[in-house]
Amino acid sequence: MTCKSIVMSYKDNCKAEGPVITRLKIARHYFADGIDQKDIARDIGCHKNTVNKIIKLCKNQSDPKVLWLLSANEKIKTSDLKLFEFLKFESRRPKSNKRTADESTEKTVVEKHLKLNYGFKRLYKHFKIAGMDMETFTFSKIKGVYKRLELKGKKIRTVNGERRALYNYAEIGAFEQLQYDTKEILDQHALPTEIYQKFKSLKLNLPKYQWTIVDAKTKTRFLAWSYTLTSFYGLKFLQTVILWLRAHNIQNKINTRMDGGTEFFSASEAKLSRWNEQLKPLGASAEWTGGAKWKNNLVERTHRIDDEEFYCPRGEYINNVSDFLVEGQYWNFYYNCRPSDGIGMEGLSPKNKLDSLGVYNADQICRFPMLILDNLFNPLMETFPQAQSQYVLTPYRFPQLI
Repeated sequence: MTCKSIVMSYKDNCKAEGPVITRLKIARHYFADGIDQKDIARDIGCHKNTVNKIIKLCKNQSDPKVLWLLSANEKIKTSDLKLFEFLKFESRRPKSNKRTADESTEKTVVEKHLKLNYGFKRLYKHFKIAGMDMETFTFSKIKGVYKRLELKGKKIRTVNGERRALYNYAEIGAFEQLQYDTKEILDQHALPTEIYQKFKSLKLNLPKYQWTIVDAKTKTRFLAWSYTLTSFYGLKFLQTVILWLRAHNIQNKINTRMDGGTEFFSASEAKLSRWNEQLKPLGASAEWTGGAKWKNNLVERTHRIDDEEFYCPRGEYINNVSDFLVEGQYWNFYYNCRPSDGIGMEGLSPKNKLDSLGVYNADQICRFPMLILDNLFNPLMETFPQAQSQYVLTPYRFPQLI
């Protein structure tokens, strides 16, 4: 064997003595002993390119002592081995990957996660709605950052950690179970300062309250707005939505759940009974949560989505009531066409879910018109002084369902 200092193969010698010493011996056989590169490769059982790389690394060194030690036949001191650190194995880890987030992108993702406590799916949707560059903030890059840094979205669980479904989603049909709630648009905890001050401006005269009805099965939403909160508006908007569904051939019995707010029936059993008397001709009924907020969690959850994906990113484009209604119309139809992560949705949008359930006019149902309740019902109140206690809308007689 020509290379006397290496008695094992290159691979085995690297394991036994380490790569630095093994490569140093190869270099000295070339520089000091004058052995040809091909002969060295053949003797130690490695490819000639491996030897060429080692020699090239040595030739690129400018330290005179390194060059002298390579060509000398003297024994190298242990302290001098530090000079040959350049012979260590280089990491084979890719220096770049177009599907991996760069430092700037990763920093933005982490900052948003710390601020919003979102999971990677919801953060991706947030960036998309906010108009970020989606070629930079791709789904795979965001997911990769979460995986590498072990980031997790904040989840609220019960005391014993269980997560229970509110409905038997496999059994209920579309629009059998609705949830109903209101929210104040001017929320200091949700809106940035500039949007809050803009919406608060008396000059714009924008509505103050949002009315939301959500279907538990398909997550389809119906929205309206108002300048005041009254139980009269509460009942009439619910009747309007039910009439909309009936006009689009939804024939099953409809039950709506809501809290005991003053905009509904003030937790009064007597008033709830009067509501049900007026809803009965429409094949519908109402119930209240009994003070348990979790019973209305579906509609409560959408309030945050409204703030983060509608009022915050689109507020700068709203400069009057007409803009407000146009943006609101686009937003609600977009919401009804966006994928949902809700239980039983399998990533489908509300419209797609309706299609999968055989609702042939799903597109028309999802295009519920945006309403300002004051403009719609105030004329009725002026014409009929007793309107708040009467059934103003023309009764839509619907057959009683068993």
